[in-house]
Amino acid sequence: MDFIRNKEVKRQIVVSSILILFWGGIGIIVDSKAVWIVLSAIISSSAVSLFFTYQRYKKIADFSLHIDRLLHGDEKISFGQFQEGELSVLHDEISKMTRRLIEQAEALKMEKGNLANALADISHQLKTPLTSLNILNASLCNEELTDEERYELIREQTMLLSRMEWLIATLLKISKLDAGTITLKPQAVYLKDVVEKAIRPLEIAAELKMQTITQVIPAELKLSLDTDWTAEALGNVIKNCIEHSPEGSTIEIKAIERPLLTQIIIEDSGTGFQEKDIPHLFDRFYQGSGSTIGNAGLGLALAKTIIVNQGGVIQAKNRESGGAKFEICFYRGTA
Repeated sequence: MDFIRNKEVKRQIVVSSILILFWGGIGIIVDSKAVWIVLSAIISSSAVSLFFTYQRYKKIADFSLHIDRLLHGDEKISFGQFQEGELSVLHDEISKMTRRLIEQAEALKMEKGNLANALADISHQLKTPLTSLNILNASLCNEELTDEERYELIREQTMLLSRMEWLIATLLKISKLDAGTITLKPQAVYLKDVVEKAIRPLEIAAELKMQTITQVIPAELKLSLDTDWTAEALGNVIKNCIEHSPEGSTIEIKAIERPLLTQIIIEDSGTGFQEKDIPHLFDRFYQGSGSTIGNAGLGLALAKTIIVNQGGVIQAKNRESGGAKFEICFYRGTA
């Protein structure tokens, strides 16, 4: 029997036997009539002790079986019957561990699903330009092409390669930010300088559409931000406004200091968003109803990741007068 083979139980039996013999011998020497009473008391107490020890070990064995079932995937285990003595403390700790393991398993399952979806989206995003590149390469093999036609095909190839390069670079940035391998380094900077750095790479795109980018930001307004990454986040939002606004329109950027936060508002005069798209605008690879051709749906996702990692919040809505409105908030003590 496993219970008898336990070392602690063996020691208990040996000690009880020695006590029985010892006190039995004493009883015989002192009063032979009382020896049976002494022996009966010792044997009874030893038997009761062994019984409760057996019950405790039986519960521990059941406990071990429950844990083994849990480790093999049974999530419907209840430890409610272990409610006495030291088992109660053990029960509480194991219950905490159980809930934690189940939560981690569910999170891991969700992460696997997200990874599968992300890989499918990446595959789709890369498949389209790769297919186009194969077609263009086949066309370039045509010896009857004129120099002008050949140049046009090469230009299209260059644009597709640039798009793929941007897509891969953006995915890597998001992945590194999520994994924590990129550490943002906030420092006190003038918000106006950060916004100007965000606008600079977009000036040509805005000029081609004859658009104007205006900014109303207090010159003395300082925030604790990572300049380069915040400029990239704001740049992605401004780029979205440029792409979805008509020619000759205005992109407005302003900052408002409030008691608990600093609010950055970026507005355009485009068509705005459809209500069904608003909850998903910052989802990776999401393309709303008015998405432009070639839009991968990553710019706003990267912007949100950067802003959130600095303790900020970003949301999108429609302007009452028409167009899109992005609100970015950095709270005091977190930005």
